[in-house]
Amino acid sequence: MRYINILTKTVESVNHSVISRALPHTEDLFVSPPWIDFHSHAYHGVTTLGLRPDDIGLRTGVHLLVDAGSAGEGTLRGLTEYIVPASRTKIKAFINISSIGLVTLHEYNDIRHLDVKKAAECVTNNRDVVAGIKVRSSGSILEGRGTLPLRLAIEAAEMADCPVMVHFGETPPSNEENLALLRDGDIITHCFHGKDSPLWNDEGKPIPALEAALARGVLLDVGHGAASLCKNVAGSVVATKMYDFTISTDLHARNVTRTVISLPHTMTKFLALGMPLADVVRAVTQIPSERLGLSNWCDDIEQNATIFRLKRPTTADAPFTDAHGAVFSVDEIIEPVGVVVDGELTLF
Repeated sequence: MRYINILTKTVESVNHSVISRALPHTEDLFVSPPWIDFHSHAYHGVTTLGLRPDDIGLRTGVHLLVDAGSAGEGTLRGLTEYIVPASRTKIKAFINISSIGLVTLHEYNDIRHLDVKKAAECVTNNRDVVAGIKVRSSGSILEGRGTLPLRLAIEAAEMADCPVMVHFGETPPSNEENLALLRDGDIITHCFHGKDSPLWNDEGKPIPALEAALARGVLLDVGHGAASLCKNVAGSVVATKMYDFTISTDLHARNVTRTVISLPHTMTKFLALGMPLADVVRAVTQIPSERLGLSNWCDDIEQNATIFRLKRPTTADAPFTDAHGAVFSVDEIIEPVGVVVDGELTLF
C-alpha cells in the first residue's frame, strides 16, 4: 500500500492497520488524506440542481462537499437543519449573496434579495458551516445587473471577514471589471472555462488582469460543471506546471450522469493532462483544507482517508470529455475503492 504524501509530493510505503486487516492484497492501493470537493451542489430537494450529498460524497471517496451558493441567508436553515444532519458526508457552504440562493436560478431577478447586512450576519452566525459568500458574475445570469451583485457580495464579505467565491463565464462584465474587485483570499471558480473571454492566453499564461489578481492573493478553483472546463485551456496551464488550484466538480443534477460524473472522474482528467498524481491529490486535500481553515485535515490517515487505485480504462468506463465534448486521452483512471471515516473502513 502506498501513501500519497502531499507535502513532499512523493509516494511512500505505508502500513495502514485498518485497511491491511480488511484486505489481503493492498500492493496496488493508494491511501491519501480525505478528499474535498470544493464546488458542488448538495441542497437536495430544495433546488432543482441539488444532489444527495452521500451519492456524490463518501460513495465516491469524497469526505467533504462544499456547496457553492445553493443556499442564501433566507434558505440556509434548511441546509443546516435537514441536509447536514442526514448526511454522513461532511458539508460546508458558500452562501449566495441572494437570500433565495438557487431556488429559482434567477437570484438577481429581484434586487431586494441582495441584502448585504443579512448576508454578513448569516456568515457570522453560522461559521461552523459557512465558509464565505458565492456570487455568479457572468452575463448570462446577471439580468443586466453588471458588477452590482459582486460589489454587494464583497461588501458583505468585508463585514463578515470571509472570502468571496466568484463564478466567471460569459461577459459582460469584462474579466477586467470583475477581477479588479477581487481581494486577497477571494476565489475564482470556473477558472479554466473556454467561453467568450478566457482568463488565459494560448500559452497558458494569465491575462494581465488575472496576473495582477493572482499577485494580490486571489485563488483559483476548477469548478468543472456542464459548461466550464475547456481541455485546451486547462492543458495549456498545466503544461506550465502551475498547479496551485483546487480541483472541483460543480456537480449538480444536470451533469452528474454525463460530462462531470464525480470528483475522481474530474481528477482523472487532470492526471491525463500531465499533472503529477501527488499534485492532483494535493488539489483535493491540502489546498482546499487550507482555504477552509481545516488545519488538521491531512494529519491522520489512520482515522480518515480515501483509498483508491489506478486502473486501465475499459469500454465500460464513462467517456472523459470537457464541457465542449473534447476527449481526454486517459491511460490511467483514478478509482476510489473505499474510505476510512473516524477509524471505520467502508469498501465500495
